Amino acid sequence: MDRWRPGARRAAVALSAIVLLAAGCAGRPDPEPTPEPTPTVRLGTVARAEVGARLTVTATVDRVVTGGAFVVRDVDFTDGTMLVLSAEPITAEPPQLVTVSGAVVDFSYREFADRYDLGPSGPYRSFEGGRAIVAEKVTVH
Repeated sequence: MDRWRPGARRAAVALSAIVLLAAGCAGRPDPEPTPEPTPTVRLGTVARAEVGARLTVTATVDRVVTGGAFVVRDVDFTDGTMLVLSAEPITAEPPQLVTVSGAVVDFSYREFADRYDLGPSGPYRSFEGGRAIVAEKVTVH
């Protein structure tokens, strides 16, 4: 004969099912929240580049100072602009898009004035002591 009464057997089966379900749910950790996406480009990245670093930037021509010096504008630059020095005369005009490949330098008017035929120092005062790019290649888009 069966020792279990019919009601007790059903209660034991139900209790076993509840224990198994509770153990299965408790064993799974809550899912981790998805991290916020982070931008791949930080503001001021070019300005923080090491002197001598090789860079390629694409930006809008803000103004042409002389045939060998022009200013580009982009949000990635400190203060939004960067001076570009080029041995070859530039043919771009504002607001054309250009891609500049070259090396980062600390700009000093005295150091670069003769080499790039910069003309009067006035237009360069805001760039003195800051980063500039000496272009090896300028592509006008």
